[in-house]
Formats: sequence, structure tokens, C-alpha cells
Amino acid sequence: MASDWTELYRPDTLDEVHGNPKAVKDLRDWARRWEEGKPDKKAVVLIGPPGVGKTSAALALANEFGWGVVEMNASDQRNADAIKRIALRGALADTFTDDGEFLSSQKGFRKLIILDEADNVFGREDRGGIPAISDLIQKTRQPVILIVNDFYELKRRSSAIASRTKHVSFSKVKANTISKVLGRIVQIEGLKVSQRALDMIADNSNGDLRAAVRDLQSLAMGRKEISEKDAAILQNRFVSKTMYDLMTEIFKGSDPSKARGMMMDVDETLDSVKLWVEENLPYEYRDPKELVKGMEALCRADLFLGRVIRRQYFGFWSYASDMLSFGVAASRDKPHRGYSRFRFPGYLIKMSRTKARRAVQSSISEKIGAKAHTSKSRARGDILPYLSWLFQKNRDFRIALSIDLDLEQEEMAFLLGEKIDSQAVKHLMAEIAKVRDVTERGDVTRLIDEAPLPQEERPEPKDVGSQRNLFEF
Repeated sequence: MASDWTELYRPDTLDEVHGNPKAVKDLRDWARRWEEGKPDKKAVVLIGPPGVGKTSAALALANEFGWGVVEMNASDQRNADAIKRIALRGALADTFTDDGEFLSSQKGFRKLIILDEADNVFGREDRGGIPAISDLIQKTRQPVILIVNDFYELKRRSSAIASRTKHVSFSKVKANTISKVLGRIVQIEGLKVSQRALDMIADNSNGDLRAAVRDLQSLAMGRKEISEKDAAILQNRFVSKTMYDLMTEIFKGSDPSKARGMMMDVDETLDSVKLWVEENLPYEYRDPKELVKGMEALCRADLFLGRVIRRQYFGFWSYASDMLSFGVAASRDKPHRGYSRFRFPGYLIKMSRTKARRAVQSSISEKIGAKAHTSKSRARGDILPYLSWLFQKNRDFRIALSIDLDLEQEEMAFLLGEKIDSQAVKHLMAEIAKVRDVTERGDVTRLIDEAPLPQEERPEPKDVGSQRNLFEF
């Protein structure tokens, strides 16, 4: 009972991966192409929400085809050096069995490189990770699998990942499929669980098979029988933490007091709830009078939250909570019927998608601030925009600045306004490498002057016979 059931009952083969038959077929076809020695894409990206079997499918694939596994996940440091040392070295070299037997890739022996949560390569500790992944995809001699939840974030940062990989999508697992998987676990564990209780656990999981298995294990701890009443406890816990249900109660419910009661149980910050209400209020309250009242309640909640910060008096949280729930719900003259698709806050989406970009911007600003003897925020606001413009327009300036600030590839791409693996960034890195090779000889200026310009930056030939201006002397 102490073992994690998600690991204990992890699929051994692709046939045991439930809920996504098309994704399994596409993944197996890709692996067979590798076995034949002619893969159309060297890497595959498994895309889908958490808990639907992406990692399990990757490991089951390796087990089914007899491939070794080199895995890096979110708990590992995934900067450029780590990926090159572990993943890229594994992708270019031969392998060994657990017993030390040498396996030659030329004779068909493979190992699978798995980068789990590849879309979460952010921050200082993962600096340079995206260029290293792009390099891995282009140079690998072994099959590579990238596992992501948000593919948009990954492909936005690297064109090679978008164009040089095969994309396999996993969707949420249906409740009846989850129920069948739970039933098999119940039989193996010798538990007594009614079908109704299994269905309640499955419905409660919201398509997350891993969560359903863990819920079943938590209910089975110390007992051999699980009743519908036990399963209902999980259901209540799940509903109380669902933001969509809170929005339904606020905008569709008949009793504002129920919205206030649910608000007290939601496992979200008031700032997050405020963003949800602000995003959906104009779409739900079409009557101008209701919209005005709802916005007034939202504004009052924002005022109380501001007073919490200014006065450090956290008692104002209760007033903000009442305004966001009871106040907005009571703004309606009558209950609103019909289905509504509540929108995820656009601000949170934008902040999530720009997280990596803001981290790079912060890193550059810190380096500029250190050189200019000013704060990072002032460097970001007053210096960085002009410096970025010069960086794009003047070749000598960007080479000198890259060396002086010791810019990394991601930072150069940010200043150039290009993707990390673009030709402009690669050309700049090649020029910097040439300059650094002769730095010790004190010949840097001559090398910069003589290095060939990119085609688009080469000046037009001058007419020798034309009159020269003062700046040409």
C-alpha cells in the first residue's frame, strides 16, 4: 500500500495506454520508422494536459521496442550545459545495457531521449536550454521525445522545434475509460468498490487519469472497501476548488449567499478571482444596469485589496471577498439561464506566455545596470529600448556589446528581435567566436572591421567620381 500506484500500474506497452488510441498509433508508427532507419522526423512532441498518459506512453514505447532511456524532467537542471552533457551526448553516442554490454546504434540498437515538461524551461537555472534543445533535435542520431502541456510557448521560442518535429496530441481521458482502468486496479488490489463509486471517482478526475488513480489510492489507505459516501468526499473537495463552478454560481446562481459560501472554500487568491470576474463580467451581464452594478462591486473589491497592501490590514480581505462574490451576484435583477463558456483571464495567459521573454529582459537589464551604475528597473526603462535599436542597426556595436556584457544566445536573440535559432543569431555568434579567438593578440578592432557583413547590411558601392562630403574624410 506504500507504493505509488501511478508508478506501480504504469503501462508496460503502448497497448496498455488507454484513452488516446490515435496518439498511440502515431507514436508507434514514428518508432517503427526509426527501427527501419528512415524516420521522417527525428523528434516527436507529445502535447496534452497533465495526467493523460504522455510520459507513460513515452516509457511504454521504449519498453516495447527495447530501447534504453535517457530522461530529463522538471526536477533536473536543464540549462545549455546540462542538456549538452546528458541529452545531446546520449543522442550522439552509442549505448550500453544495464549489464554493461555495448550496443551499437549502427546495428539498430536505440535509446530514447525524453525531455519531460520541455515547455517549462525558464529562468536563470535553465538559461540556454531552448537553443540546446533545438541543437539536440537537429543533430540527434537517436529518437527524441519532448513532452509539453503548452506547445504554443515552446514553438514560439524556436522555429526548429515547430518545423522539425512530429506533433502527437493527447486529449483528456473519458470518464468511462478511467472507470475501467480503476476497476482493473481494484481487482488486483483485492478491494471491494461499487461501480457507482468508481464512476464518481472517474467523473471527479476531469479527464486526469493520474489524479483518478491517486484519489483511489488515497481512499483505499487502511481499508478494503470503498463506499459511494467515501467517493463523494473527493467530489466535494474537487468542486470546491474549481474556478469554473465558482463563476457559474456568481453569474448564473439564484442565491448570492451560495456564491459567497463557495468563495470561502475556493483554493485561489482573491487577486486571481478578481481577474476571472473582470474577464467574464462584460460577457455575462449584457444589460447596462446590471453591468454597471457588477463593475461597481468589482471596483470596490479592488479598492479593499489595495488597502490591504497599503495599510497591511488583512481584515479588508473579507470585504473584498464579499464584493467579488455576493456583490457581483446580487447585481443581477434576475437569474441568467443558458450555457456559458467562461473565459480564462487574458492577463494570466499573456503573463504565462511572456514569462521566458521577461526573464531574458530582466537578465539583460541587470547586466546593463551593472555597467551603467544604475538600477535594473531604470536600465530596463531608459536604456534598453535605445540599446536594442542600436544593437539591430549597427553590426560593430552588437559585436562589441555582446562581448562586453557577455551576452548569452537567448539575450542576443531578444535584442535582435529574432528567434533563438535564427540565422541572424547564428551569424552573430560566429562573428563573436572569431573575435574572441584573437582577443589575446590585441587584434580585435581589425578583425571587426574586416569581418564580412551580412548581405542585407552591406553598403551600396560609392561613386568614386562624385563629390565627397565632410564625413567621408
